[in-house]
Amino acid sequence: MEKDYKILNFTTGPVKLSDEVRTTFGRLPVSHRLPEFMKMFHQLQKKVSKSTGAKHVSFFTGSGTLANEVMIAQIKSLGEKGIVLSNGEFGNKIINQCNRQKLDFITYKKEWGNEFDLNEIENLVKKNDDLKWLLFVHSESSTGCINNLERIIELAKKYKLKICVDVISSFCNRHLNLNDIFLASASSGKGVASFAGVAIVFSNHIPEPNNSIPTYLDLGYYFKKEGIPFTISSNLIFALNTAIDQTLNESHFEQIKILSKYLSDELKGIENLEILNLNYHLPSHIFTLKPNHQICSVDLGEALFRKNIETSFNSQYLVERNHLQIAVMGEHTFEEINYLIKNVREEIEILKKETLRSGSY
Repeated sequence: MEKDYKILNFTTGPVKLSDEVRTTFGRLPVSHRLPEFMKMFHQLQKKVSKSTGAKHVSFFTGSGTLANEVMIAQIKSLGEKGIVLSNGEFGNKIINQCNRQKLDFITYKKEWGNEFDLNEIENLVKKNDDLKWLLFVHSESSTGCINNLERIIELAKKYKLKICVDVISSFCNRHLNLNDIFLASASSGKGVASFAGVAIVFSNHIPEPNNSIPTYLDLGYYFKKEGIPFTISSNLIFALNTAIDQTLNESHFEQIKILSKYLSDELKGIENLEILNLNYHLPSHIFTLKPNHQICSVDLGEALFRKNIETSFNSQYLVERNHLQIAVMGEHTFEEINYLIKNVREEIEILKKETLRSGSY
């Protein structure tokens, strides 16, 4: 298996793309104004809507960060106070985005890797009876924590809060029911397993255009223009359409679940490696690893890459904490995971011996 083996992508994104997605992306581009393209575009919107439970799905040229900017701009237009929950890098990033757009909100923050306490959140909401919306990240990919979407929705509905959620790292990795959300954000470059470059916003209402919002971020303006107010890459949409057919279905979710459980069980058996998110209430498809005995996570990541295994380890927030992440997104096999586990175990042992020899252990 080691001989001439393709690079195995176990990163948190961009993820492995299927041959069909790459082939579709390579088609000749067409005008976004052609009736045939517009028909396919709207069929894609309906397909995603039906599978997620959200009434409306909008596509923007951009990343998941843009999807969050669009969502936050809509929240600001409400002119109401809300609460933002955070327990990791991407929750903190959303807080920063809300501050930049000057939203009126309070925060509920937990330390990295700590799950939300729903009782604490409820008590905070009770003390602040002027709150009208709640925003959080579903899959906090910086730690691997899956925040409990269903229970948070129940809490928000109890206090009549509009529910806004970043599902960037959970969309197409697990079943989502967005029927009760006000707004949600996603992107094409994560679990969808397509090319990065399409920002996705879900909603269960049709907003009016708002002149106080920059045109490119104005969700209401996109509705007014039937979803395509500006140029959008036909190639990105073609590829997204193919990828959605492959990943937005229950059989794919089940495969992710089975492979993630298998990977979790195998990781437990590796000495000198701490798996930080094994005790979370909800199982994840992202695993945050911390090597012990002064072993450097960047050294481990680079060693694995030399074995054709790509993981996430170079982001500043991972380097600072000596963390490495392995994600099960897109299409993987048991054979690939066994190859991954074998090499993680071997490289940990090699790095431990090097650390002993250097005297830093």
